[in-house]
Amino acid sequence: MEKVKLRIAELRHKKNITQQQLAEIVGVSFQTISKWENGSSMPDITYLPVLADYFKVSIDQLMGIVPLNGEEYIKEKTGTGGFWNNKMEYLLRTRKNSWNHDYVRFLIEQVWKIDKPVNVLDCGCGFGFLGLLMMPYLPKGSTYTGIDLAEKLLKLGAKLFLETDYEACLIHKDVYDYHAGERYDLVICQAVLRHLDTPDAFLGKMIEFAKKGAWIICIDSNREFECDGLYIDGMDYFSLCSHCGLEKHWRTELNQQGRDYAAAIRNAHRMRKAGLKDVAVRMNDRVNFVTPESEDYEQTKQDFVQYNDWNTGLSGEDREERIQFFMTHGMSRKEATEYCDRNIAIADFFQSHPDAAYTFAKGTMISYGKK
Repeated sequence: MEKVKLRIAELRHKKNITQQQLAEIVGVSFQTISKWENGSSMPDITYLPVLADYFKVSIDQLMGIVPLNGEEYIKEKTGTGGFWNNKMEYLLRTRKNSWNHDYVRFLIEQVWKIDKPVNVLDCGCGFGFLGLLMMPYLPKGSTYTGIDLAEKLLKLGAKLFLETDYEACLIHKDVYDYHAGERYDLVICQAVLRHLDTPDAFLGKMIEFAKKGAWIICIDSNREFECDGLYIDGMDYFSLCSHCGLEKHWRTELNQQGRDYAAAIRNAHRMRKAGLKDVAVRMNDRVNFVTPESEDYEQTKQDFVQYNDWNTGLSGEDREERIQFFMTHGMSRKEATEYCDRNIAIADFFQSHPDAAYTFAKGTMISYGKK
């Protein structure tokens, strides 16, 4: 019963017929139709071909094993400004947990060896987090320019930079359409390429904005690393690492819209093919170890649950909607069901364990090369 979800009610509503009318067509009582629709009983196998033929669907579609006709892939919208405008408060709180400041300084001074003032361009800057993070460690006289589609985030960033002495300019523009009046010494992006439909074109624009000899830096997290980098004290680590068909989901996104779940591990190869020199990759050394003794424990924990979209107490309808979404993104019903139930179990664990502790190694990769 758990592995299937009959789509009879949806198909009946599309036909605009009553349970009684369908019952007469199939040759059963309307109470039987009601039980099939609410999941309290299943049709005899002999009724499945009759129902499938009447609704002009396959038996697998009738049983919810594969999506119905017309339930096509829905594009992810994480490459749009509107999506990130709605994440403003969350981004402001959580970005501070993504870097160790001593490592940022090490990258600037020891890896990229920046010892003279530079003009920085941040593509897909959000509220200018990278600027606020890096400017204290860049040589005095450096400037920061950020470009983004999310107007609310840019307004927030403008306020934050007013509280500093840094020279900064935030521009509301699509990077693809932006034509820079100058060239920059350092062109950077964070958590951008993995969300885009055309990451190669975006990298091409970044290179276009750079001076000869400038560093191009792309920072992203690899989804495979994130899946394996979670441990919640008191839960089974092996079940936490289970991908539950996510590989199919990621591959479908890549094939359907070009959204690259593995952008982080591919970025250096993109750079090399684009003609950059001295290409190399580093790992961000930040690992979040969160316990009740941690600063801002409650907010950090809630943000983490939100980041992973762990929903507790999902109604049957909401749960089914999530399952259907993942099915249109390549998963089987079994895989989608197991993945949703795993997430609900994690959410329930955090709900029932107010002192839950966890470790999260996001595995953020820093790819860079010179123009």
